[in-house]
Amino acid sequence: MKRHLLIKKIEAQERKLALRSEVISVVSQHAHFAFRQVHPGWLVGSGMLAGVLVNRIGVNRAYTLGFTGIRLFPMVSNAFNLGRHFGAQG
Repeated sequence: MKRHLLIKKIEAQERKLALRSEVISVVSQHAHFAFRQVHPGWLVGSGMLAGVLVNRIGVNRAYTLGFTGIRLFPMVSNAFNLGRHFGAQG
């Protein structure tokens, strides 16, 4: 492969990585903002509860439940938003 084509491929990969880096930066800023809105007591309490649950049910089951929750979160979020919408009308 010619040197010129290799340089073009490297530049394209650098642009992709820069874009991904920007996206990760924005997402992490959003997460930090969201965590700042939550009282530290709730964070510590929920972390302790999560630790107890993982210890009780096992790591593999907790891992499976976590991924199931991640997949179901958009659906649950939309359902709550729909409920709020209907509640605001009536």
